[in-house]
Amino acid sequence: MTCMSERRTQIIEAAIPLVLKEGVGASTAKIAKAAGVSNGTLFNVFASKQALIDAIFLAGKTGMFEALSAPEGAPFDRARLWRFWRDYIGWARTHPLHRRISHRLREAGLVSEAALAEGDALAAPHVAAAAEALAQGRLRGPNVEHVAALVFFHIDLVLDQGLGPEDEALSFRMLCDSLGLSE
Repeated sequence: MTCMSERRTQIIEAAIPLVLKEGVGASTAKIAKAAGVSNGTLFNVFASKQALIDAIFLAGKTGMFEALSAPEGAPFDRARLWRFWRDYIGWARTHPLHRRISHRLREAGLVSEAALAEGDALAAPHVAAAAEALAQGRLRGPNVEHVAALVFFHIDLVLDQGLGPEDEALSFRMLCDSLGLSE
């Protein structure tokens, strides 16, 4: 890791809890102090506060997609959804702040169009598989966005409610039933 990428990671990791606590109004001086760098160094690494916000968002998205099983060639079926479910929940439990900040920044409309597009590109293989399954009638739903919202609703419910294995399995079965994915 180069010095610049180490600083970048250091600043992002320091910024996440501050932005979660204070919102994007958290001062860059406070973020720089928490990261152990000067405000000037922060702006040498990130050209603007928006660039920092986008980097925080993308750090979460990149980490999440790196944790997911590779989808190449696998049909969108119950087994593939289970792998996605298991991998995502595993990542989210070990990186709860990254999950929360990525959701919060996106939902608040604070991420630039370019960063959103980059995040969407990371999701593209999964989206393509779901779209193909919808087109072939192997998956039930009006569109991919609806399917994704339903999947993440169930996953977020499991995580936010701290559900145990039995209730997690029930939530997964309910999700599969609603999507028409039989055993």
